[in-house]
Amino acid sequence: MNTKQEWKKGFTWIVLLVLTPAVLFAGLNFQQLYSAWTVRSETQRLAKLAGDAPDDFENPAPLTEDFEEGLSTAFWDFTIINGAGQASNETAWHAAELEIDHQLTLRHVQDPEFEMESADWQEPSSGQYNNVTLIGGSGFQPTSSSDVVVEFKSRVDENFYGTAGVVLQPQGTLQADGLFAKSFDMFGFSVIGRESSFNGANGSVCYLALNWAPVQIEAMNVDPEGWHTYQIRLHQVSRIKWLGTVSVDGSELCRMTMPAFGPVEIQVWSDNYLVSTQPQRWWQIAPVLELGFQEGGNKEFHLDDIRIFEEVRE
Repeated sequence: MNTKQEWKKGFTWIVLLVLTPAVLFAGLNFQQLYSAWTVRSETQRLAKLAGDAPDDFENPAPLTEDFEEGLSTAFWDFTIINGAGQASNETAWHAAELEIDHQLTLRHVQDPEFEMESADWQEPSSGQYNNVTLIGGSGFQPTSSSDVVVEFKSRVDENFYGTAGVVLQPQGTLQADGLFAKSFDMFGFSVIGRESSFNGANGSVCYLALNWAPVQIEAMNVDPEGWHTYQIRLHQVSRIKWLGTVSVDGSELCRMTMPAFGPVEIQVWSDNYLVSTQPQRWWQIAPVLELGFQEGGNKEFHLDDIRIFEEVRE
């Protein structure tokens, strides 16, 4: 009897010695492990959707917006401005606005209520979140014989903070009420303010995320305060895999392998996110990404001559 009890006691200690480090490791790396699981699950989900999609897809006619006559209803589906925890479809709301004067300007102004607003998540957005978004150029996807190309000109002002950019995401991701109807998968170009750091990168970057989780980010040696011509290209590698590239002024600066998204839409945005990456400690498998908000006063993101079209492969 004593021998049996001693064996059980010894076995229990062995189990504890084995499991305790594993549980501790998982607890200390929960965010990183959850992010990896999210990316894997979303990749599998997108692969299944792409594999089940019909082969006879046809892209729409090219769409162009030069902002010479307001916002083109043929190009844009809707606009959203977030502020004070609400979403508006007006051209100005709370501490942000959009202006069209031969180009598009997404402008943030001082938010006098920022310190009294909550940073906690609520639908459709946190109280401190100030953002301007345009959704359009919908319904394109690369095929076995053609790529999808988005071209535009943009710059930021010298007071820029937060994030802004132009990305491609699955069509129908975001609704006009500011709520997400699908997982937030995106690829494209972003500018990250100097107060922020994403794995050591800010300024102009190329970025891929799946279901909100960052997959890959690459810094681009481009001054975002000057006008540049950007090109985002989606190329079909297989039914379930695409290649995304970003070129600036005719030079390719970024390429990433990505899951097939299906038909996509363009999102143009400017917000007040404060992005930081905590230094990786010895027990962590990856750095920890933290998102907050900042009240930086006035800033502008400018966009002009945006178009999306199908380009037949040579």
